[in-house]
Amino acid sequence: MQKQIAVIGLGIFGREVALSLIARGFTVLAIDHDEEALDDVKDRVTETLLLDTTQEKALREAEINQMDTVVVAIGTGHLENSILTTALLKQVGVSHIIARAANDLHEKILRQVGAHEVINPEREMGQKVANKIARPGFYEMFSLPDGVCVAELPIPESFIEHTLEELNVRRRFNINVLGVQRLRHQESSAQPTPEHHSADRHKTAARLEGDDIRPGERPGRRMIMNISPNNDRFKPQDILLVMGHQDDLNRLLTEH
Repeated sequence: MQKQIAVIGLGIFGREVALSLIARGFTVLAIDHDEEALDDVKDRVTETLLLDTTQEKALREAEINQMDTVVVAIGTGHLENSILTTALLKQVGVSHIIARAANDLHEKILRQVGAHEVINPEREMGQKVANKIARPGFYEMFSLPDGVCVAELPIPESFIEHTLEELNVRRRFNINVLGVQRLRHQESSAQPTPEHHSADRHKTAARLEGDDIRPGERPGRRMIMNISPNNDRFKPQDILLVMGHQDDLNRLLTEH
């Protein structure tokens, strides 16, 4: 069953969240108090609803608690409405609330009144821009404790048409390859030949099913997490998902 997501507030941020979720196969209810904002997306989302989300009665009548997740994307110019909406969503029984914060104090208040997750798009985008400048070889990078990072990076040319076993990436670079995002028209090349083990055949079949975009995937690509060390050969334009110490990741890019 498709997850049902409600997005409250259809400014630039909320609109992008709603349309991106639709592209990934979710059921999306777009909510705003501005009819013009709803008209802009009504033909592209599952359903729209004109609603004042600062009114508890209106939220209950809309049965907002039936949603799997509600995203409070109300703009930074309406912090009071953002806080009140989040508090009321908690009160009417929404099981998972993601709220947008404008600053640290706003984030703290949102958590106190009931948000399960709080995001700060401006802060996160600033960090992404800084990462792109500081680490130009990486598409995305997420820092973990002790200098460990999870990163997306373009396939090194020396990896193309080789398997993980042949490359021995873990021993040579102290890096774990978690997965690969592959262009969909190249997916068939990952299928094992008849002499390969049945387990590998089942893995490949499972990962090639369906054309939906799954969370974490880029448009036009399929994320393959269960790479066969012996059978799957890397392809041109693959994007690697890797984990390791930042120094080791930098060495991989520098040497290849």
